Amino acid sequence: MTEPAWWGRDAEGRGARRTVPGPGPSGVQPELVDASRDDARAAVRDRIPGYTPDWTNPDRADAGTALVALFGTLLAPVLTRVNRLPEKLLVTELQLAGIEPLPPTPAAALLQFTVTPPDGRSVLVPAGYQAGAQPAGGQGDQVIFETADDLWATPAALRLLVVEEAGRRQPVSVGAAGPSGPVVALGDRPRPGNALWIGLSVSAAAGPFPALSLGVQVTEAPVPSPGSAGGPSVPPPPAPLLRWDLLDGDRLRPVDVTRDGTDSLRHTGVVELRLPGGWRPSTPGSGPAAGVRWLRVSLSHGEYSVPPVLTGLRLNMVPAAAVRTIRNEALEQVPGAPADGRTRLRLSRVPIVPGSIRLAVDDDTDLVDPAPADTPLWREVESLAGRGPDERVFTVDHETGIVTFGDGVHGRVVRPGFRTVRAVTYQVGGGAAGRVAAGAVNALVTSLPFVTAVTNPAPAIGGADAEPQPAALRRGAAQLRARGRAVAAADYGLLALRAPGAEVARAQGFPGLDVAHPGTPAPGTVGVLVVPPVLDPTTPPLPSSATLQAVADHLTATVAPVGVRVVTAAPRYARVRVEAWVVLDPDAERADVLQAASTALTTYLDPVAGGEDGGGWPFGGTIRSVALTRQLLRLDGVLAVPRLGLVVDGVRVPACTDQALAPTALLWPDRPLLIPVPVGTVVGGAA
Repeated sequence: MTEPAWWGRDAEGRGARRTVPGPGPSGVQPELVDASRDDARAAVRDRIPGYTPDWTNPDRADAGTALVALFGTLLAPVLTRVNRLPEKLLVTELQLAGIEPLPPTPAAALLQFTVTPPDGRSVLVPAGYQAGAQPAGGQGDQVIFETADDLWATPAALRLLVVEEAGRRQPVSVGAAGPSGPVVALGDRPRPGNALWIGLSVSAAAGPFPALSLGVQVTEAPVPSPGSAGGPSVPPPPAPLLRWDLLDGDRLRPVDVTRDGTDSLRHTGVVELRLPGGWRPSTPGSGPAAGVRWLRVSLSHGEYSVPPVLTGLRLNMVPAAAVRTIRNEALEQVPGAPADGRTRLRLSRVPIVPGSIRLAVDDDTDLVDPAPADTPLWREVESLAGRGPDERVFTVDHETGIVTFGDGVHGRVVRPGFRTVRAVTYQVGGGAAGRVAAGAVNALVTSLPFVTAVTNPAPAIGGADAEPQPAALRRGAAQLRARGRAVAAADYGLLALRAPGAEVARAQGFPGLDVAHPGTPAPGTVGVLVVPPVLDPTTPPLPSSATLQAVADHLTATVAPVGVRVVTAAPRYARVRVEAWVVLDPDAERADVLQAASTALTTYLDPVAGGEDGGGWPFGGTIRSVALTRQLLRLDGVLAVPRLGLVVDGVRVPACTDQALAPTALLWPDRPLLIPVPVGTVVGGAA
């Protein structure tokens, strides 16, 4: 038999129609059937000769033709649902494996409080104080920010700043909002002995006591320095060590640092100092100026790779997060739960912040020595698989609030009952709505005497919505392969998404890559390039130094094999501008078509949401002229693209040619240049 088999002809003839764009790991999903109404009508018409050979009238007015048209219209949505079956099966499989979309993450901000006590003493603003803001974008409910630490707020004001370098003192202009410009805090060449004097004016006899919080805003380099963790033990350069003193009259007294969120003035954060009582103003000749209460921070040891530059210094600041704490809530039964031996209960508020739930189980009769009230008896885990029958663990669906306990084989059993399980505390919140602008947090939600105002001098950072289902499907297969351990280089980029305290939209691992020595293989090193969420549509997204270090520490501590050195860095972006001639439909609105075309090209080249599958432009991905032309021709109103060219990093590429990128490079699209041309225009001239 020389004729191809029937299945060979079918596969060859229908192969191009067997996959359609979808949210799966490869960006496509199987098409089980042709789902359009025209395909359904054609399938019926093809059967007419075999079933009703006497029907030979194809006229549109014929009743049979009308029935076929109606049948195709009604059948199309049914076939569309059939084609969604592979996606639904994949979602169910990933859920059974414990892989869910990543929950939303809360934004963080530094809040500054204003207090007006009549006696001039500091006012305690306890941790958990709530302040409100209108959501980013202006749509939705008020966003609540909760303070993370206790704050002793003082009515004192910042009055003077003096930089001391090599024995010489240089005053710095100070306004109501802090220094009027950048301040090189410890001089251009920080050395032991260099110092920054901070002068406070206090209207009352009582000075700040027992603590003082300083919010410090530090200018970071445009391209953050790489983070590193793990690998062979190499002595690092001596880190800078700062000493804090206060000038009590004419004598310097050391001050204890309770908390330093700036890492010795290298990052933006809060420094909390413990102050003694009876702090007196300076006497003549004892400090930069008399009658002022002076603090001095000086470099006592170590060195800076880059001198710290302060752009902001404010009193009464405390870190806060866009969350709300719920206390003492009894969990409710979940109706219709499957009968698999596991107990499922529900919390009333969502979305739940991962790791924030503290559960108490009242029927825990085996507990001989109760834990303290502030210690959770049961802990949250990602999956019950592999857990012992006596482990007090549970899993949480952060979007629905459903808490699942073990069945006695994997995890300890919890017997349902009235108020048997109680959430001592848990937090809800998160999402991009918390990424508010500077000054937006200005509503006092908690009432407290003498607290008159609150604000956020700088914009909130972080805050991301829950991971879309298509992104979770793309990630799911890779996460199943990794199984929580980093073996292949691709695993490092995948597992970096779960680094706590880091802003990561996507990441990519490269074996043997050390960004400090590009082009030189580094055995035993894995380079991880980190891409944060796009916050400014005009600037490529660059991670902060804190994010890079958090990712490196997380990968080294939890997933990387012993001895592997993890180096995290920002990717290098190639700026790309598309220049294209486009023939537009004369009946379409030209401005709308051009705007849609510009948006389509920018989205396709986006480092976070671009590419063929919407998962971000691939690292080192070649820019293909045919693919860009296809993006334009998909739009209604674009009839033809006679010419298309690229400008990469300011260099014009020959028209209609592809452009390869370095393996570790990403794209950042500039605004496309679209030139409308008449119908019939060809390359090299006009018809």
